[in-house]
Amino acid sequence: MPRAHTRLLPAFALLAGLVVLAALWLLAAPAGSDAPPGATGPAAGASLDRVARGTYVEGVLGRPTRPTPLFARPDDVDAELAALLFSGLTRIAPDGTPLPDLAARWEVTPDTLTYTFHLRGGLAWHDGAPLTAADVAFTIATVQAAGFQGPSTLAARWAAIEVTAPDERTVVIRLPAPAAGFLTQAALGILPRHLLAGLSPGALLDDGFQRAPVGSGPFRLVALDGASALLEANPSFHLGPPQLRRIELRFYPDVPALTNALEDREVDGALLPSASVPAAVAARADLRTTALVTATSLILYSNTQRLPLADLGLRRALAASLDGAALAAMSGALPGDGPIVPGAWPYHAAARPPAAEAGALFDAAGWPRGPDGTRARDGAPLRLQLLTNTDADRVALATAIAAQLEAQGVAALVTVLPGGELLRDRIAPRDFDLLLFAWDHGADPDPYPAWHTSQIGAGGRNVAGFHDPDSDALLEAARLTLDQSERRELYARFSDRFAQLAPAVVLAHPRRAYVRPLALDAPDPGLLYQPSSRFWDVHRWQLAP
Repeated sequence: MPRAHTRLLPAFALLAGLVVLAALWLLAAPAGSDAPPGATGPAAGASLDRVARGTYVEGVLGRPTRPTPLFARPDDVDAELAALLFSGLTRIAPDGTPLPDLAARWEVTPDTLTYTFHLRGGLAWHDGAPLTAADVAFTIATVQAAGFQGPSTLAARWAAIEVTAPDERTVVIRLPAPAAGFLTQAALGILPRHLLAGLSPGALLDDGFQRAPVGSGPFRLVALDGASALLEANPSFHLGPPQLRRIELRFYPDVPALTNALEDREVDGALLPSASVPAAVAARADLRTTALVTATSLILYSNTQRLPLADLGLRRALAASLDGAALAAMSGALPGDGPIVPGAWPYHAAARPPAAEAGALFDAAGWPRGPDGTRARDGAPLRLQLLTNTDADRVALATAIAAQLEAQGVAALVTVLPGGELLRDRIAPRDFDLLLFAWDHGADPDPYPAWHTSQIGAGGRNVAGFHDPDSDALLEAARLTLDQSERRELYARFSDRFAQLAPAVVLAHPRRAYVRPLALDAPDPGLLYQPSSRFWDVHRWQLAP
């Protein structure tokens, strides 16, 4: 469903469950300091001193709990640490394309059900032990085990998948049904069997490994406590030795503390939660800021299953009434124009009806303006309830949408509800006219869960009730092919169909400001599928002397 916070699942695992929150605990081991000798506070030269010693320090929000792939939630600091410490069979490029990681290559059977991954030679864990196919099989078996304590969505993704390791460098994975996005799923970080074998799911949750994780990623953990994590380059990293000597993540409880750390030069960089950058930070000539687009869409859903929005003509008129650029600019977001996020490999621009046609579209749909400027049919004014949750930015956006619709003679009443109540009482029973909510796309761009007819019913996430046989056929075909060019063409046709039938208006894609020193030479992170996506090529980062 759209999220209070949800993510998409592959074709064969559309189950979703409530995530059991793990209890927080502090990780105790002293972390080193980069303060120059004799300094009594964060001196203006502290960043330059760190750069000279090959250390990059980044501030992050939150404290770690269990920074390993099976327990990290996508939006927390655990996942950011795990991205630096662990590797998967594949890794995700900035446009969402799966690339080789631990696996140097793979083959897929013609029925797209069996994947054979061939591991690189000489793979090793941070402790020097060899990494083999048995580690991959162990990791997946752990996720599938009864009593697994990690996210239920992760367990659902791997349910009914068969994994074998015929030799040390070969992993064979058989799926229960074709899933074009499986190679994206295969980016799951792999755990060391030699350190964890024999532990029950409950014991794994609280094992000492969670305090001192050992991975195969570009950096290895040196020290971790409640204030920071210090990591050193892994010289045997299979994609090449990292160019940075050290990375330190420093933990901050809230946004003011994080931005203060940037202003006071306690940290060299930070991913901020919005596109907004403090003036003192923006004014610094030694920093650069990149606005990273998130793989999230702010969507105005129409309830196509009940009047008056079951009428296509009215939906198209409403879509033409909205100035997406102005609405996106309210929060520094990227304007939306379709069901695929710009920057993703299958992105295709799909234009809404032009604003100049809005009036004519309303008239053609049978909703002319009355003498008082209000649109009405048979004496009944056009009134729509617009629901959203209590997030302040979301409420402001809903209010602006209502104002734009009012300018066209439509009365839109904004109703704000707590997220849980909104999901349970209004979205689940489809009791709304218009709904402003967010959708998290995930790394694979498959729109099936949001718009296929099969997802309309109870538990489904097609909350607009969108039903179109042609769209269904396109979405189904895109799930059955691994040819990226073919999928791109199918999604382009679906995007055009979506724009024509207007079940919803994709308004914007939020952006987050990534502040880093000019001295740091790093590739563009591309789309933020989750915050840790910014580390996709961290082994290539360099600091100028």
